[in-house]
Amino acid sequence: MEKNYILILLILLFSNTAKAQTATEVVSGLDNPYGLALNGNHLYFTESGGSKISKIDLTASTPTTTDVVTGLNGPRGLAINGNDLYIAESGGRKISKIDISAATPITTDVVTGLNSNSNNILLNGNDLYIAESGGGKISKIDITASTPTTTDVITGLNGPRGLALNGNDLYITESSGNKILKIDITATTPTTTDVVTGLNGPFELLLNGSDLYITEGSGNKILKIDLSTLSTNKNILNSKEQIYPNPSTNFIRISNLKAKGSYIIYNVLGAEVKNGTIDLEEIIEVQNLKNGIYLLKLYNGSTLKFLKE
Repeated sequence: MEKNYILILLILLFSNTAKAQTATEVVSGLDNPYGLALNGNHLYFTESGGSKISKIDLTASTPTTTDVVTGLNGPRGLAINGNDLYIAESGGRKISKIDISAATPITTDVVTGLNSNSNNILLNGNDLYIAESGGGKISKIDITASTPTTTDVITGLNGPRGLALNGNDLYITESSGNKILKIDITATTPTTTDVVTGLNGPFELLLNGSDLYITEGSGNKILKIDLSTLSTNKNILNSKEQIYPNPSTNFIRISNLKAKGSYIIYNVLGAEVKNGTIDLEEIIEVQNLKNGIYLLKLYNGSTLKFLKE
């Protein structure tokens, strides 16, 4: 499955539509490609099986791979800051970096002694976030420090792998927990909030606008979440209508309705699961919906969130 990630993520990265895409081969014959980083026209990627970083020129009619640096120990995630390319070396339990402007780049250790299977990294300003899958946590380092040391951001996770940042919200895949969760990185003590549960081996994350793409390693598919529909927006804050009971099991009612009108219920992936019309004091049956979080959009523009359990 991992050998397909470079093709899958390239398609998602350069697509701005939700239409179905047909995979186009960019480059083949790689050795377990994993992390991606874009710098100008050059796409850098880890070949974990080949213990190296390679690159291709995306403007070339027939891109060919060029070795950037070899002799790495299980390279996985990549993050770029100017000419510095940061590398998560899973087998080496460390973060290293290279200067990609150098004629012959040489690796420099940034921080060592991480937990095994440190897969993905994400740069936000001077903070480099690290998914330490083996340690069940997200840590971070200040890349401007003379001797960077790791600080735990959140612990007690179940196989954290993919990372994506949307504003202050850091989205994380729990590959063993089969879900997507998020934390507020500005909080003094961040706590996790489940975003999507019941997935099948979620792995990588890619944010494109408000669309969050997820690779399901065990499910062999790509999922998409529209984060704008999950946010607590103006309609939710100002809505006078309320859903009860919430959480619900068999049915829901809407209080403070002014007139009869239509409704649509969406799941957290943005897919419509039910629609109809609702009048004063009527109920909407939800017993056939799967357990989870749903959004109900009313004819007047109000959006209400409820939990089916």
